[in-house]
Amino acid sequence: MSSAPPLTPLTTGDALPLDGRLVHLPPSPPAGLATATDVVRDHLTRLGARFGPGGPASAAPYAPTGPEAVIGLSGPHPGQSAELTLRGWPVGDPTPFDETAAQAACGLMAIHGRATGGPRPLGLDYLGTVAGVAATQALLATALAGLRGVPVHRAHVSVAEAAVFSLGQYAAAATAEEEPEHVPTPPYRRTARPPFVSADGVRFEVEALDVGPWRDFWKELGVPAKDIATSWRHFVGRYARAAAPLITTLAQCAARHRYATLCLVAERTGMSICSLRTLADRRADHDVRYDDDPWELRELAQDPLTGDRLPYAGGGDGFVPRALPGAPRLPLAGIRVVESTRRIQGPLATRLLQALGAHIIRIEPPGGDPLRGVPPIAGDMSARFAVLNAGKEVREIDIRTAAGRRAVAETVADADVFLHNWAPGKAAQLQLDDEDLARVNPRLVYAWASAWDRVPGGARPLGTDFMVQAWSGVADRVRTPEDTPAPSLVTLLDVLGGHIAAEGILAALLARESGATAGRLRVDSSLLGASRVLLRPLLRGVGRGPAGPPATAASGFVAPTSDGLIAVGGTGRSAEHALATGTTGVTGATGTTGRRPATAPQSGDPAPDLSSAPSAAWLKRFHEAGVPAREVVTDIASLPEDPAFSALFTHHGCALPTPPWRFS
Repeated sequence: MSSAPPLTPLTTGDALPLDGRLVHLPPSPPAGLATATDVVRDHLTRLGARFGPGGPASAAPYAPTGPEAVIGLSGPHPGQSAELTLRGWPVGDPTPFDETAAQAACGLMAIHGRATGGPRPLGLDYLGTVAGVAATQALLATALAGLRGVPVHRAHVSVAEAAVFSLGQYAAAATAEEEPEHVPTPPYRRTARPPFVSADGVRFEVEALDVGPWRDFWKELGVPAKDIATSWRHFVGRYARAAAPLITTLAQCAARHRYATLCLVAERTGMSICSLRTLADRRADHDVRYDDDPWELRELAQDPLTGDRLPYAGGGDGFVPRALPGAPRLPLAGIRVVESTRRIQGPLATRLLQALGAHIIRIEPPGGDPLRGVPPIAGDMSARFAVLNAGKEVREIDIRTAAGRRAVAETVADADVFLHNWAPGKAAQLQLDDEDLARVNPRLVYAWASAWDRVPGGARPLGTDFMVQAWSGVADRVRTPEDTPAPSLVTLLDVLGGHIAAEGILAALLARESGATAGRLRVDSSLLGASRVLLRPLLRGVGRGPAGPPATAASGFVAPTSDGLIAVGGTGRSAEHALATGTTGVTGATGTTGRRPATAPQSGDPAPDLSSAPSAAWLKRFHEAGVPAREVVTDIASLPEDPAFSALFTHHGCALPTPPWRFS
């Protein structure tokens, strides 16, 4: 087990890039957009914005129109205003929207359900949360464009577009021209995947980054060598495939030992182990009790060489935007970002910045990132790798050598941002920490995307997505068909963590350009911080009654029809009304399917029986009643061909998602 990063007194001042700005929010967002709007409100105010009058920055008093919300961010000087239009579905789709319908239509139910026997709702407002962060990114980028003289004033984003972009790796793998990936969904078997259950009833996850600890841990527990080897192949593929059909002997052997014994075996063999914690456990943690920000934006000491105040583009009464002649209409045009990252969280952060117009320089080891060659292949690289890294400039540098470290310093000398996701302490060991790189570029925004933050609190397990889900309480909300807690095998926190890392970097760039800070800037983000954003309504008790889930959780049910599967959102009462009133040609729903509602895994209420009519008839009926409902996508490869989403993909050896925003 590894230790959490030490808490170090690095903060010398608060960098609030939105000081002096007003955010204009709808008094009541349209149905289905409450979660995304709440995230925008929370993050902008954490960055220093204050509530303005009920109207966007450049318009009459605000009132939501139809299925969209307009959010304004006004500045103290002309040219500093930004405006965002937030929708549920892309422009042109007038059907009712909510989280449940979005999870069905955008493929999240199908991907999440690969490990549990078929499409299944997540039980959390995940897509609304991701879209809220993407919307905040758009507002920060638009505000930054105003300071830099880039002619961008308005942004548009939808929850569906943010969802498709964020889940793009799965669509790319399923549509690769060379041997596209097909992930079968076998019947659900509880003992065929983690979490395991000890003899004393503790549910726990395990993690290993190489075969040695995995082999030694299970060997000591009595698992046959053949089963260990077979299970390892499936185990290492679960991050990419969202499925891990293991051998049941692993669970059987684990169940013979008490959890304390399993922890001792894990310590001896190098396996990482983590019991699943509840939301009640999580509420007692320091970072939750003090409602920590999702990123740590810090102003460090001034230029260590000169002590001079760093230059900036604007601020004060004499504000003049820095012009970029001939710059394209993307807000980060002219920004250079250097990254040394792997897997998902870091590469996704820079992919988002790239989509906003930044030039990305990617540092890879000699020979290139090994993940470039992982099947399925699209063109000359892995389809999944292409989603996150296509179009980035690559420099192969061995950062372990003195020459390599000098090359990194030379690369960042004229950059605006440096991002890494190295293990805690590695940057200092390599002499590539913030102070080291400030000697060659005092204006550099230094960013670290980690797993566990800098919070105190003792040992932590390995900092991977599923372990953070288990420790943070996310797994307590994500349920199996048996209503038992279990992490989703969708990389929920890696994806959301990448979004939050990009959001923090945008905030730091805005602080630098506005003159809100006098010294160097560092921004840290983490998977644990992402979990706080996702769970915030539950951790803070928002909308929660004496029993049941918060009012903010996705609601509805999933049920088979005569020719498919549909998800129905909205409140139970609105769906019941639609079923009771009906339309010509559709008989009333009777009986039950035995399936449980999407939002309340603990509830035993069965969903209505919709098998009497085809999906199209039921969808027409629900839509006429104003109830969100969509067919459940069961084949991710079909998503880029869906008329509702085909415009959100390009094709270069596989289907690649387009950026979630549009700017004007």
